[in-house]
Amino acid sequence: MKLSFSRLVQAAALASSALGAILPTRGTEELVDRASGDKYVFAHFMVGIVASYTQDDWTADMQLAQSIGIDGFALNIGKDSYNDQQLGYAYAAASATGFKVFISFDFSYWTTGDTSTIAQYINTYGAMDGQFIYNNEVFVSTFVGDGFNWGDVASQSKPLFACPNWQPGSFGGDNGVSCGFSWGAWPNQNNQPIDQNMTTTLDQEYITNLGSNPYMMPVSPWFFTHYGPSSYNKNWIFYSDWLWNTRWDQVLQLAPQFVEIVTWNDFGESHYIGPLHPDNPSVYAGGDTGAVQWVTGMTHDAWRDVAAPYIKAYKAGASSPTTEELVYYYRPSPKDAACSDSVAQPTGYEFDDDLVFVTALTTSPATVVITSGSNAAVSIDVPAGINTVSAPMGLGQQVFALQRNGSPVMQGTSSQQISSTCTVNNFNAYVGKVTA
Repeated sequence: MKLSFSRLVQAAALASSALGAILPTRGTEELVDRASGDKYVFAHFMVGIVASYTQDDWTADMQLAQSIGIDGFALNIGKDSYNDQQLGYAYAAASATGFKVFISFDFSYWTTGDTSTIAQYINTYGAMDGQFIYNNEVFVSTFVGDGFNWGDVASQSKPLFACPNWQPGSFGGDNGVSCGFSWGAWPNQNNQPIDQNMTTTLDQEYITNLGSNPYMMPVSPWFFTHYGPSSYNKNWIFYSDWLWNTRWDQVLQLAPQFVEIVTWNDFGESHYIGPLHPDNPSVYAGGDTGAVQWVTGMTHDAWRDVAAPYIKAYKAGASSPTTEELVYYYRPSPKDAACSDSVAQPTGYEFDDDLVFVTALTTSPATVVITSGSNAAVSIDVPAGINTVSAPMGLGQQVFALQRNGSPVMQGTSSQQISSTCTVNNFNAYVGKVTA
């Protein structure tokens, strides 16, 4: 089946453009034959930050995920005392909603000495209705843990389908692994920020090294973390300006067996697509000096609207968006704003462009109009499909419109203004939308 979506790359010299920019199309792509099996989309879920969750909270998140075509959550667990309580809620909610879950063991905490305990988790939760089963085996994953012998676990557990997050060169040998997952969802070199868009070079390395085994491809919208030396001492941003749209195009290009969105709720690293929790800020991690500073009010909900047609396309070959919408996103301050923050600007901040972005979902060619602060309105023509455009950032109110043949289709004003007066070097994205 053929599928037409815009394949996008970054235009040069965007920051200096006075006319706005669109990631230019590279033509349509023909997807691989989908007869090789069903495709699945998961979202990485941090269990360690939701000690206060009830089963109703799990149900609400799962229903939101289901509404855009996500099949299940990868439940990242360490060794928290509340693991069993929260896993119990998660599996019960999954069973009640028809959703699926599987455990992702975080090897920042687990070790080779935990083989028997890991097998017990698989035996306990792998038998529950909410468990994702693949090839009649209990699906399990990890965060890191290269070289861990999953065959030793399988000798003590139910039959399992292990899809760990290892480096591409770690696969091979008799280690009980059936699949591979990459955490490389952002442009970087040796985990350091670089001034570059995301490519599929690392994905291709995984696919090559995995041979006939399936690949679980990571997709993420953003990365920014800002913990100071007195806290987790993590303060950097990976270049993410065009990431969400571009990465989903790469999914359609490579058509892996599995996709994992990184993440549903890791607020500390700003790559969440799940809802905010203004009534329960404890889930943001880090206390009063933690993620609450750069997450409060910074919704990412509309990014789910961009994911929905891509997920449909990836799974079933849908040809284009069926409804029209503008999804806009931008940082709340220019990158060189003199914020009264004791924690410095994040490593890699200089690579960011002072731009305002719009991802346009359109059923036919149209014109996106961006009015950023006191800047003159910028008009950018877009073809049908999903296309991301930008305009230079201006202080103040942000207004977005879609026109067709000179006539208005929709228009809206963001509730988040851009200001150079700030108390936090906040490089998180504010995401909103305009609908007709």
